[in-house]
Amino acid sequence: MTKFNNQLQQSSDEDSTEDINPLLSLFNEDIPRIAGLYGEVNEENCKDLIGNLFALGNIKKTITNDDSEEEEITEPIEMIVSTEGGHVTEMFATFDVMEQVKKTCEIHTMGLGKVMSAGILLLAAGTKGKRKVGKHCRLMIHSISGGDFGSIKQLENNIKEVKWFQTQYTNALVANSNMSARQLKAIFRRKSDTYFDANQALKWGIVDEII
Repeated sequence: MTKFNNQLQQSSDEDSTEDINPLLSLFNEDIPRIAGLYGEVNEENCKDLIGNLFALGNIKKTITNDDSEEEEITEPIEMIVSTEGGHVTEMFATFDVMEQVKKTCEIHTMGLGKVMSAGILLLAAGTKGKRKVGKHCRLMIHSISGGDFGSIKQLENNIKEVKWFQTQYTNALVANSNMSARQLKAIFRRKSDTYFDANQALKWGIVDEII
């Protein structure tokens, strides 16, 4: 995945230096506005995705409107999701950033190949009406799990934490799909992986279009 980082660059004029984001400096070249999550939902991959979302969300384009006046717009971000899932904390970190960026910039999500576990929420969190999934993409949803060991008190604390995340996960999916909390709880009670296809994802309102 392409990575964009702030760099300190020396100008040809030795008397001045400035911080330049390479993504911003390439804007006049009409670079693709694409961000992606490929692989595990972990700190490394989500760090890159979050950085790209913020950078792309802050790039504005000047256009001339129908009244011949110039105005700044922010074009949509295309976000590709292809993952078997991963860490719930990184999922919510990315989700929160998506919610923030969407206030000023549409995020068009596209699920390809596989979208499972934590990836389901990130696919569904795109701008409604602009969420797509590949015809042959396989999707999977299951409940949040924890695997820490320790004293009885520590186990009790871990169970509380898992329950809190499960509630947040359920509420977020309800808000970003056609699924009800009752439906989701029934799925989670199975305590097994629930696999489904693109047509079911469309029916459940996780996506809006099959490609």
